[in-house]
Amino acid sequence: MSKRPSLIGGLTLPGAEPATPKPEAPAERAAPEVSAKPAGRRPRPETVHTSIYLPREVHRRLREIAFTRDVKVHDVIMEGIDAALQKHGHPSVEALKGDKNG
Repeated sequence: MSKRPSLIGGLTLPGAEPATPKPEAPAERAAPEVSAKPAGRRPRPETVHTSIYLPREVHRRLREIAFTRDVKVHDVIMEGIDAALQKHGHPSVEALKGDKNG
């Protein structure tokens, strides 16, 4: 499998000489396959990944709240999930996490 050309490799700044493209490495010298997961990540069987779709303005305001409080958007969303759980008579996120880890 050959390497895809860089999208920005052929760009030059005004007044600069164009860059000389590097010759492609022979197939026998190709880099070994790299794992898709970044090094250092631990599997978390107790955690489930999910995605949500937000209106652009809602996302912008969540980012604003997170920035103002110096936290991540994830933390603000988790507060909302915690409030929804408690509103419907369920234990808090922390209590539920304690049940699984304790």
